[in-house]
Amino acid sequence: MRKIIVAAGVAAGAVLFFPAVASAGSPGLSVSVSGTTATLHGTCVGNNVVAEGNYGIRNGHEPYGAGVMKADGHRQTITFENIKPGKYIAFMFCHDQKDGNSTVVDFIIPGKPAPRPATAAPQVAKKPQGAPQTGGGPGDDEGGIGPLVVGGSAAGVAAVAGAGFWLRRRRRV
Repeated sequence: MRKIIVAAGVAAGAVLFFPAVASAGSPGLSVSVSGTTATLHGTCVGNNVVAEGNYGIRNGHEPYGAGVMKADGHRQTITFENIKPGKYIAFMFCHDQKDGNSTVVDFIIPGKPAPRPATAAPQVAKKPQGAPQTGGGPGDDEGGIGPLVVGGSAAGVAAVAGAGFWLRRRRRV
């Protein structure tokens, strides 16, 4: 039991005295902002590992800016310029991280955000009341009986006459 306590104490001391050992399990990220430029500073566990730096909006589908970070040992950097004022997140992926997790940091580009477009004026100044007046019904015809009714009646008379003629002719034979 005594050996276990000593080993735990030595391990805790190593973590306290050697911060690199304590942070070796996960990458770190910070963002420095100057005007409309944001620089991402990150660290990866491995030495000169390929890492990707990105920035965008929280819950966005695609990042606004992305690129391969410049490696200098464990340190990684990438700079994005001409960013519009607003609230953003920065995140990075180290290719030596097998779990695929990324480090995310919020940052703000100061300034006045772009104004939202004004709501458009309504297309109709006065909204209509009641049922729509579309017209074109039978009550709107001023001709009385429509041409369709007259044509249908004539076709019916012709059909009856033709059938009578055909029956009379069949009877004679």
